[in-house]
Amino acid sequence: MDNALRFVDADGHILEHPTGMLDYAPAEWRDRIWHIETDADGEEWTSFYGARRSANSSASAGTAGMSNADRERAMRRELKYTEVRPAAYNAKPRLEDMTADDIDISVLYPTLLLGLPSHPDVEFAEVQCRAYNGWLSDHCAEGEGRLYGAAMVPQQDIERAAAEIRRAARLPFMVAAFLRPNPTAGKHFLDPVYDPIWEAAADTGLPIGFHPFLEADLPGACVGLSLSRLGVSRIDLGPEAEQRNFDNIFFTQAIANPVDMMTTLTFITAGGVAARFPDTRFVFLEANGGWLVPWLERLDHHYDIFGWDVPTLKMPPSEYFRRQCWISFDADESTLAFTANSPLCGADRIIWASDYPHPDAKFPGVTQELREAIAPLDRRDQQLIAGDNALELYGISD
Repeated sequence: MDNALRFVDADGHILEHPTGMLDYAPAEWRDRIWHIETDADGEEWTSFYGARRSANSSASAGTAGMSNADRERAMRRELKYTEVRPAAYNAKPRLEDMTADDIDISVLYPTLLLGLPSHPDVEFAEVQCRAYNGWLSDHCAEGEGRLYGAAMVPQQDIERAAAEIRRAARLPFMVAAFLRPNPTAGKHFLDPVYDPIWEAAADTGLPIGFHPFLEADLPGACVGLSLSRLGVSRIDLGPEAEQRNFDNIFFTQAIANPVDMMTTLTFITAGGVAARFPDTRFVFLEANGGWLVPWLERLDHHYDIFGWDVPTLKMPPSEYFRRQCWISFDADESTLAFTANSPLCGADRIIWASDYPHPDAKFPGVTQELREAIAPLDRRDQQLIAGDNALELYGISD
């Protein structure tokens, strides 16, 4: 019997193709859709919504597995966008890199366009989402059944977001919908204003993948006004949002990623969203997973003591998590096996992420790190975490 583990990367990334999305946008919007332009001197520029900036500033996002010299060039903004690892936005080289790292299937989330949900032009955001989703679906079609995509939706407008979930669900190889773990309707996620999104996800079978972004441009733990990448000057965060500028990746990643995700998980499980939409699946991504067990313990404790404040719940928050939620771990997290053995989570609720082709991705070697992290578990639980959970979450046929 073959005892080899099958690895499914539940949160890989794709670097946006330099010109690929242009053909998927209506002619009147094409000049504003995200793309790369090359001037007469060979310099590359990111063009987005009428704003231009040096494309070299984004090249580091595609340097996984590149030499230290090239990574340093990227940090100095000397590496061109088109000089990144070819697998960053080309399907065939991506398959080769996946094979080299023993990854069978990868689900792709955006990179630079993770920031789109803060864009103030809602109509443009919808057009950009549709162009990205169409391009990504066709990109995954080149993946020989090994590449799948998470759809981007115009989170700024709840009805438009729900409509795009329904549209994207009909596109081949699209298996999820991505949201930032930040409110965009002036209210937290437990508010019924977001119900059309949860309903669309339930109706289509697409899970909601909550994924953070490195800019503090939406309400959250590091709320700020860092919209330079969008070529706009400000966004209305609402009168209750404290205007603090955390335009610093160390703090936005270290603080906001887990804190915003803990907040989101709380409103989904304890705020009644999961209770109202039992067929909607949720996955919490790129915020580590070691905090999950103590956080669920805290939520369950508050349910026991202050249950009158959450009268719609019929069971503890952890049971809603166990019923319809998943948590993502980095492959090298020391608490992975502990969390798998906890009844508040369990091995069947854990997926893992490569973060490829981003510079912090371990390539090659991520699956070896995961093997070491799950080694204390029995073989069945190892396979659940390595790949079977992701296949179930995303509805990918084996």
